[in-house]
Amino acid sequence: MKKLNDNIEYCPHYGANLQGEPIPEKEQHHYGGATHFTRKIGISSLELDRVIKWQCPDCKQDWERE
Repeated sequence: MKKLNDNIEYCPHYGANLQGEPIPEKEQHHYGGATHFTRKIGISSLELDRVIKWQCPDCKQDWERE
C-alpha cells in the first residue's frame, strides 16, 4: 500500500474537502513529494510577494495563512 504524503485539508468555514486531483507519480518530485494538488486558492500580496490568505473555491470565504 502506498503511503500518502498529504493531509486532507478542509475549509474552516464550509467544511469542504480541499484535497485536489492526484499528482502523477512521475511528477510528484516537482511538488515536494506531495501526492495530490490542492483546491484552495492562494491570495497573494504584491508588497509582501507571498501568499497571505487562502480561499475556499466552494464558499469563496478566506482565512489567514498559518
